[in-house]
Amino acid sequence: MKITLLAKKINLTNDIKDYVDKKIGKLEKYLNNVIECWVELAEDKSVKSGKKFRAEVQIKLPRESIRADVEAMNIFEAIDLVVPKLKKRMEKVKSYKERPRRGRGIKGIRE
Repeated sequence: MKITLLAKKINLTNDIKDYVDKKIGKLEKYLNNVIECWVELAEDKSVKSGKKFRAEVQIKLPRESIRADVEAMNIFEAIDLVVPKLKKRMEKVKSYKERPRRGRGIKGIRE
């Protein structure tokens, strides 16, 4: 899976890059047809206290895309919180694609 990182108002260190690759890379096992993944990390410097770091992830699949975003106190915490959301949505897409389908048209009526 190709992971593209975008950082807004934050210094992107090698530790953060490795952490994103490790956490987001694990999601590939849920769906094997992932085309690309975009990760946007941002810091809102206008917030004095509270949740000021944001992680937004968009995963592109052949016919759709999955998106999740989270705000947290720490950039690593934001990455940790966005992964379960994506996992849940990917499992939902996988179960939807694997469900048995009824026959279409006249064949479906006869059965």
